[in-house]
Amino acid sequence: MYRVLLSGAAGSGKGTIARMLVREFEPLGFNYFAAGDFIRDHIARGTEFGLRAQSFLNKGEHVPDSILNGAILAEMLKAGPRVVLDGYPRNMSQLKMVEEQAPLNLVVELKVPRKVLIDRLSKQLVHPASGRAYNLEVNPPKEEGKDDITGEPLFKRSVDQLEVARRRLEVYDKTENKVLDYYKKQNKCVTLSGESSKAVFESVADVMRRDLVSTTPRTAYA
Repeated sequence: MYRVLLSGAAGSGKGTIARMLVREFEPLGFNYFAAGDFIRDHIARGTEFGLRAQSFLNKGEHVPDSILNGAILAEMLKAGPRVVLDGYPRNMSQLKMVEEQAPLNLVVELKVPRKVLIDRLSKQLVHPASGRAYNLEVNPPKEEGKDDITGEPLFKRSVDQLEVARRRLEVYDKTENKVLDYYKKQNKCVTLSGESSKAVFESVADVMRRDLVSTTPRTAYA
């Protein structure tokens, strides 16, 4: 078993880096799980859960644990024992549940200046059906305004409007920092600058390779 969590504010590049890691380690049986993809799928299908979740996301808030936790943990476990997690767990309630049933091996904190995050979010486009996101500067679609996979139109999500983006960053600071502090005390957290997705990918991949081939438990990160 080996579970990696990428933690970072909206716009930090979690999804891009997570998918790079999964491609690299797919031969070892790694899968990808993103809480956002799970939520967006329900929103697109108009389920009761999706409608309730949408009301919180439109305000730049996280979906409450009372609505989220049971359903999302079950989906996370389906991803298997070797998985790269994108943005879950986000708070101490979620962390407690995850650590009881599917403990994490590695947590990566992506640090990006707030000005850069807001700029990225203001330039983000999304494919609504899949949740694939593009940035016009650092990760543009191959064809302007169209999804790389389906060719369907891309749109700016309402949650990515500037004021909502600022609210999302405030929520992140208040909640996920506690999760990171917990894993730092466990010597399981490494902090990296998220301004270069390629550099982050290479650093995390190196740590994972060492962990996966090591016969002795890691006690701390250099």
